Order: sequence, then structure tokens, then C-alpha cells
Amino acid sequence: MRTPRTFTIAAVAFFVLSIIGYSGAQTVKCTTWNLEWFPNGSAKERPAAQQDQRIKEAADVLRPIDPDIILLQEVRHYDVCARLGEAIAPGVYHVAICSAFKEPFQRGLRKQQVAILSKYQAQAAWAEPWKSMNGVDPPRGFAFAWFKIGNENIGVYSVHLKSNLITHGDTEAETAKNIQKREVAVTQLIVHVHDVIETTMLAIKGVVIGGDFNTNHDQSRLRCETIGHGARS
Repeated sequence: MRTPRTFTIAAVAFFVLSIIGYSGAQTVKCTTWNLEWFPNGSAKERPAAQQDQRIKEAADVLRPIDPDIILLQEVRHYDVCARLGEAIAPGVYHVAICSAFKEPFQRGLRKQQVAILSKYQAQAAWAEPWKSMNGVDPPRGFAFAWFKIGNENIGVYSVHLKSNLITHGDTEAETAKNIQKREVAVTQLIVHVHDVIETTMLAIKGVVIGGDFNTNHDQSRLRCETIGHGARS
């Protein structure tokens, strides 16, 4: 189990939005964090005491940041998200959405879900797995929540794109496959923003996309990747 100090350096990112409404500007602080097989720390189930300790340590990192909206990746399920919210600040954070993506062939739920916690109640929320396209099948998916903050409405996505893990085979070929999986996922995300949010949810005037993109244009082998980087509002 990594210490909170290591957690902070390695994984936690936050950004601040200024939402301009009729009553003036309102600052909304968002934090995104891949908690890595939370609360077990790996695919193996850990004793309850170890899970409780990881939840406490994550809460200790998030509490001083005091985010209004928390985007999470690699969380086990809804109950873990609720426990984390209570550990940060009892009665303050709501689990707007936690995905329930299934393993292939209906073998139960995946152990890596995406979620959104918030101080605001969501107007609507849901999650979708990434869809296969032309034989490319990305893992995981996205969570979405619609919040009314002051006089403004925003849509928030927590996403988790394919990692760069290569366990066997040709490194160059496997890297290309990983890039393809991320690009297919982002194509679905963009379609969702345009066809669902902009077409049917007209009250939403801004969109935030955050999460674990697993890519960086500073890495030479990933420079050809066509997906965008960073959160947008």
C-alpha cells in the first residue's frame, strides 16, 4: 500500500472551473484520481482491515484538497465509493454514479469501475462501456453526471482509457493496438457529447472531461496518437 505522500505525487490531479452565471462567477474544484484497484491495491481481494486502511489513506489525501467534484478510476463498486465519501467528510459527498461494467461472457462485475462523487446532487447520471469498432474492443468505459451549480448546468465525465500494458507479443504491434483502443473510445466519447449532450440536454452549457487518459505526447512512441490530452471545460 503506497503512502498518502506517494499517492499525491503519483496520481492526484485537480483543476478549477469558473462558472459564470447570473449571480456572478462561482469556483468549482474538480479532482481526478486513478486509485489503482481500490480498495484492494491489486486484483486480489484483501482483508477488510487493509481495505479500510486504503480508504482512510485516500480520504486523508482528498480532504485537504476539498474538491467539489471527484472523478475516480479503478474503484471496486458503488459501496466503496460511498465509504470513501464518508471517510473524506461525513454527509458531504454523494455518489453521483459508479459504473457496473461486466466481465466478458457475463462472469460478474469488473474490478475496475469509474465513478463520480460530488458535493452537488446530480440531475441525471449514467455509465457506458466502451464499444467495439472494426474489431477494436477497448476495456472499461465512462461515467457521466449532470450538475446544476448556481444558475449553470455542466456535464462531467470520468473516463478511463486503455493502458499501455504489454504482457506478450511484439511491443510495437501491441503499442499500436493500445493506441487504437484509446482512439476508438475517444471517438465514442465525442459522439456522446455531440449526439446526446448537445442535442438532447440543451440546458448543459459546458462539459468537463477528466480521468486517466494513459497517453502523453511527450513520449515519442505515443506522438502519433490522435486523441486530445487533459481535461476540458
